[in-house]
Amino acid sequence: MDSRIPESVRPLLHDYTQRLMTELPNVIYGVYLYGSIALSGFEEDNSDIDFVTLLNRGLTNAEIEKLKNIHKALHNTNPFAKRMDGMYIQLDDIGKTNPSLEPYPYVDSGTFQSSGHYDINHVTWWILKQRGITVMGKSVEALHIPTQWFDVGETMKYNKHDYWSPKGKSMMKFMLDEWVEFAVFTLCRIDYALNHEDIIPKRKAVELALQELPSEWHLLLQESLRIRYQPNDPSLFSNRIKRAKETQRFIRYICEPKL
Repeated sequence: MDSRIPESVRPLLHDYTQRLMTELPNVIYGVYLYGSIALSGFEEDNSDIDFVTLLNRGLTNAEIEKLKNIHKALHNTNPFAKRMDGMYIQLDDIGKTNPSLEPYPYVDSGTFQSSGHYDINHVTWWILKQRGITVMGKSVEALHIPTQWFDVGETMKYNKHDYWSPKGKSMMKFMLDEWVEFAVFTLCRIDYALNHEDIIPKRKAVELALQELPSEWHLLLQESLRIRYQPNDPSLFSNRIKRAKETQRFIRYICEPKL
């Protein structure tokens, strides 16, 4: 396997691909990793195992049931299986995003869903194109993924203005640790991507933000790192309301156009 794949994850991926080839030998084109593993940012205790499995054609109901059973078996035999997040996409749909895709099978935190929409966007395809790892099948280069950085930038801008900006108007969710961490980590990576035209692991994005953003944000940045990596340590803020308001202010800072 590719040297970037952590040793701890390799048995799961070996088992997964062997089951695919046993149960669905004529359907599977290839299995590819994107996300934190591809970006060399995998964390043993936190990171997901993000994958795209490409199909030669659509699946029958019987084949979908086989996939469901494969993931159930993986879940029962390997603790990392619950970290699997991925999609089953037809070969002809490479480069397409959710708005132009019919519902497809996907896996969310190890649980198989037979039909729906998950994490296929231009960021997914760009990471796969630039850093993707082939677990089984032809090389990533052979996929000829059409996504360009312009597409990624537009996706990031959409995420800022259409997802995060409205979220920042409600304080209640930011009373929760997980929402503070989620907002800060995600927005740091979006901000870095738009400024540097590259995608990096979220932790690295927060650490670089401590170097690049004004000092007024350092306490919140350090708090988000504490939540993720030292959750049992006391908060760096005197109370949750103050922290929630600061998170809202950070969202506005990142999302609103700079003068």
